[in-house]
Amino acid sequence: MDQLSDQEIMKPIVHVDNSSNDNNQQKNNDIEELSQIEGEIISVVAESTATFKCLHKNEPELTIDEKRAIASKLLHKSPDQFLARFGKFLNNDLLKYFETDDMNYGVAHYVNKLRRYFNNASRELDTKNRRYEALKLLVEKGEYFSETAMMRRNPLLYENLVGQYLTEKQKKERDNADTDNDDKTFVDVLMQGIERDHIERLMKRQEDAENEVMEENDSDSESDDEDCKLKDKSDLFKDNCQWGELPDGGKISCSKTKSGNDSDEIETENPGNKLKGKGKNMKIKEINILRQEFVTHMYTNFLNGHDVDFDYSTVDDNEAYDNVELRTQDEEEKYFDSESPELINSPNVNQFQDESEDELDKYMNSLKVH
Repeated sequence: MDQLSDQEIMKPIVHVDNSSNDNNQQKNNDIEELSQIEGEIISVVAESTATFKCLHKNEPELTIDEKRAIASKLLHKSPDQFLARFGKFLNNDLLKYFETDDMNYGVAHYVNKLRRYFNNASRELDTKNRRYEALKLLVEKGEYFSETAMMRRNPLLYENLVGQYLTEKQKKERDNADTDNDDKTFVDVLMQGIERDHIERLMKRQEDAENEVMEENDSDSESDDEDCKLKDKSDLFKDNCQWGELPDGGKISCSKTKSGNDSDEIETENPGNKLKGKGKNMKIKEINILRQEFVTHMYTNFLNGHDVDFDYSTVDDNEAYDNVELRTQDEEEKYFDSESPELINSPNVNQFQDESEDELDKYMNSLKVH
């Protein structure tokens, strides 16, 4: 017995490292979780409206499996290019897949950009600023916001504010502004006729829509709804009342009232009567105000995304329109002025938005002055 005891004493003591097993189990769990997220990423992208390749004529659409294969190959080959191409079809939770300790600069860049894209407040602010920058460029180029181009987009409003006050000579000059009379061909004349017919049809549709809404409002006989009815008309057709057209068909001048004997009073008149005031100069002043109101309305319409024939995706998702200097300055201020992440997202964002709005307001006000 003593000998057996001695042998037992001589046996090596084996220590079981439970922490090592726990670490291995955790690694396996992490790998499995990443694999699941990766599968979800590929599925989301494959089932999205993303463009995977340019298809030739009569070439069949890619199947879901083919799209999954393309997405998976790009994801493993170049994660940053994958994010650049398909990142906007993901979400904040799926972006965690790319946030690793060894992620490179390109991946970090796109992750940060997509985080901002998925934040509604930041995205709305970026969209507003990009449209503002696009507006300034389009105004500078002149074509999109030329008088004839704006007339084509909203002929009824143009007629109410500008067209009805033009002389025949001015109308002719306007219609020939885009074409040199010496070089005008039969095709040019034909295209002008087609365009004129299009404008007239659009104006007719706008008039019908206006009359339909006004008839619906007039059919409401309850006196309690009278204020609401007037508000609805003002909201939908505020152009007509605000821009010089009264509901009863009269005109209203937009000149400001001044003190003294030379004051310019706001006056109304029925169709057929001449504008009252200081003769021709007064009329020109009022016409210029109405014209500027029309231009301002068209600018605002563009900024609000109401130009139905304009592809806003070329602006809203285009970083080329970003005011990088202003954004960098704002983000630096947020970093130095805040003590915690919570503070970053509250007052300074509103401050940046207010500053952007102030800049836009200044620009729009300058339009009215000039």
